[in-house]
Amino acid sequence: MSTVPAPDGPAVLCWDGSEAAAEAIRDSARLLGDGQPAIVLFAYVPTERARGVLGGVSGPDAPIMAAVEAEELLDRGVAMARDAGLDATGELVVAEAKTAGIIAELAEERNARLIAMGQRRRSALGRLVLGSVTRELLGDFHRPVLVVGPGSPGAHPRGA
Repeated sequence: MSTVPAPDGPAVLCWDGSEAAAEAIRDSARLLGDGQPAIVLFAYVPTERARGVLGGVSGPDAPIMAAVEAEELLDRGVAMARDAGLDATGELVVAEAKTAGIIAELAEERNARLIAMGQRRRSALGRLVLGSVTRELLGDFHRPVLVVGPGSPGAHPRGA
């Protein structure tokens, strides 16, 4: 019987600017320890390419924004990860596919030891129509995934 080596690449930290994503970055830093490598990932659809894209139904489900805004948002996520003690770099992706697929592809390419993400609160209709990146990754992916909900009790222990 052969064993599969444990993933030894950087953590992939999925960033969208939300408080839940920020908590996921901070929790990842506590779990992984200071100085560990991490990639802060942000995928977006450039404003000029957004014609005909219907919020994840007919194409990418990433947010639509200008490239400058996307770069600024990514820079904030990288700074947050570094402030939390990680050796973080940024990965800005122009989305041409669903976000879950982008995350999975990067994690495979880099042999990620962990994927961390914040979970957004959505209505039942939102989950039905748009799907859930978190659910897609948890259902079909084999790497460890840390999911942190917005304002999760215990997500940010007192005194930490």
